[in-house]
This record gives sequence, structure tokens and C-alpha cells, in this order.
Amino acid sequence: MRSLKRQVAARDHGCCYVCGGDGADELEHKVPVSQGGAKRDLNNLGLIHSEPCHREKTAREAAAGARRAREDR
Repeated sequence: MRSLKRQVAARDHGCCYVCGGDGADELEHKVPVSQGGAKRDLNNLGLIHSEPCHREKTAREAAAGARRAREDR
């Protein structure tokens, strides 16, 4: 995974794909694998700030998942 992170960091110049700010520190699947996103596809990987961008994105995805689960009942 380190090789993928280096490739994405070079491509994105260290910018967070969510807010566009410099200094993104985590590699993230843009579309979660659980929702059909490709696991090792560079097009589905981006750098993200752990705080607040990753935390907020995860919260949005969890809320959307909960809504889908309620609708499926």
C-alpha cells in the first residue's frame, strides 16, 4: 500500500481530494469498496486529511448506509 500512497501523493501533489488543501496524510478510497469502489485502482484512491475530512466523509457514508438499511426494511 505504501507504493500506492507514493503514487497517489505524487499525482495529487499532497492535496486532499475532499477540500483541496495541502498536507493530506491518509490514503482513502473515494468510493468505498463496500459500495463497489475498486480496491487498488488509482482512480479510486486519493489523499485525504485525517481530520476533519476523513472523519466527516466517514460520518456521511455511515449516515447514508443507515438510510439505505432503513429503506430496505
